[in-house]
Amino acid sequence: FDTSRIYDYKKLYADYVEECGSLNFKHYIKFKKESNKVVSYLVKEFELRKNASQLKRASTAKTGELNMSKIYGYQLTDDIFKKVTTVPNGKSHGLVLFLDWSGSMHNHIENTVKQLINLVMFCKKVNIPFEVYAFTSKYDMPYSPKPVVGDIQLYGFKLINMLSSKMSAQEFLYAGSALVSMAH
Repeated sequence: FDTSRIYDYKKLYADYVEECGSLNFKHYIKFKKESNKVVSYLVKEFELRKNASQLKRASTAKTGELNMSKIYGYQLTDDIFKKVTTVPNGKSHGLVLFLDWSGSMHNHIENTVKQLINLVMFCKKVNIPFEVYAFTSKYDMPYSPKPVVGDIQLYGFKLINMLSSKMSAQEFLYAGSALVSMAH
């Protein structure tokens, strides 16, 4: 998959500043404070379910070595071997989110962006990698990829990388503020 054909978040927000000037961080910071309770609850529930799932998948096996503290009962029981419990590592997840950035979403985009930011803040707190893309056909952007032979060509379709787990804290603050401003 050729990621150079996606409008990158660094270019997107640089173009946004050039077009709109400075950003107002107040809306985003206020929203982030209001969401902390919800995000914390999501994190708590996720951790509880993750721990329960890991314990459920844990397996116990005999090692083949004698457990010397149980050797005295060898005539009464077969269970005289040491045991090992293996808990699998649960780091096999990630999220790719797609946001409908089309004109038909204009009545719902603010709440949708707020929900999206809640999910992304949850991912950041529990260290789940994520990528957020918006798709649209109307966004005028200077970026226009050249078609490559063998590619499917969707006329007017644009894919924009809006948020990423690869962003620094400053980039995320900036991107969140820009998204809230655009949606507002």
